[in-house]
Amino acid sequence: MRAVPPATLAGQRFANPAQARRGAAVSAASALIHAAHSGPAPADDGGDRFLPCSAVSIAVLLCLSMGDPRRAADALRGASRDPQSLVLGAWVAMLGGDEHGAATLVSEVRVAELDPRDRLLAHGVIVGLARRSGDHAALAMAWQAAYPLFDEVGADLLALLPIGELWLAGIRLRDEARMTALVTAADELLRRLGEPPVWSNAFHWYAIQAAIAQESPEALLPHAHRLKTAASAGDPQAAVLADAGRTWVLVLRGQVVRDRVEGAVSRLAGLGLRWDAARLASEAALAAGDSATATALLKLARTVRAQSRPSESPVRVSEPAAPQARPEPVTDTVLSEREREVAELVLLGLTYREIGARLYISAKTVEHHVARMRRRIGASSRSELLSMLRAMGHGSLLV
Repeated sequence: MRAVPPATLAGQRFANPAQARRGAAVSAASALIHAAHSGPAPADDGGDRFLPCSAVSIAVLLCLSMGDPRRAADALRGASRDPQSLVLGAWVAMLGGDEHGAATLVSEVRVAELDPRDRLLAHGVIVGLARRSGDHAALAMAWQAAYPLFDEVGADLLALLPIGELWLAGIRLRDEARMTALVTAADELLRRLGEPPVWSNAFHWYAIQAAIAQESPEALLPHAHRLKTAASAGDPQAAVLADAGRTWVLVLRGQVVRDRVEGAVSRLAGLGLRWDAARLASEAALAAGDSATATALLKLARTVRAQSRPSESPVRVSEPAAPQARPEPVTDTVLSEREREVAELVLLGLTYREIGARLYISAKTVEHHVARMRRRIGASSRSELLSMLRAMGHGSLLV
């Protein structure tokens, strides 16, 4: 029987079908980016007039789904400041951990004037930003603005990212039933298409996060299995996500192995999932059984978050967004290392006694740290202290 040769693509040889599929997706993204940057098509060609999305939008969403945020940003480099590009730029910024940049971009968009597909993308990023901020009131408002759209749109490959973000927000607000039809349709779509990893991996990662948020291990297993299957076939993104999912489950069970957590966090950040990476590190810190591990993992979470803000947005903005009614950010160096740890736990809602138990200090010492933080920051009340700590970037790791 003649051996079947390894799959080939553009002169490259791939050891297995998964690598061939990913290679094809990478080549497709390159072709789309080239088409988007090579100028308008000839008049008799029709260009993108009959496409539901432009070449650049498909390229950006494909790259983000594949865990390649750098290439997604490259696809948008030099893009016009049309509403769709601004929304896509906000997605690139948000998934890269730059929530401020994402908010600045999306604030320039008149969401109500977009077509349904772009509105779904816009509401997905607005809700995603509110979820990451830990501001429950802002999340509820963003959710209420988004859910009337759910009856207007269907599930397709380009809608998977916003469906995932909206799904997690619905769970946080205990209103996930509104997303059931879209989530089910997305899952069925991926099954019909044979679970293409370049699109399905990101959706299954959202599903794992949804199961964790619902405290439903049985709901996690099918999606973890699909990632494991893709990983076994040689898909590197699926391997990272499957390992991170396993690590997260172990953390929730109180089984924190520092080296394993640090490795999972590093690999997640490498896929552009820096907010998720920082959150895993911070939750592992809370579950750690010794103060040295807890301190190291909290420091890792802050480091990942600090490294996530790029120096340049893929879509340039002409001027900063309008200031909002919130305290001005205060430089984090005002607080000591121990005070930063206390700040994270205070914003999580733990009592002084609970914080003391986590950090192996007395409740009185915790109270002393909080009082000193108030003096250093200049907060006149506890509520103002909490608001200013959030403005400094604390707390979003733990929501």
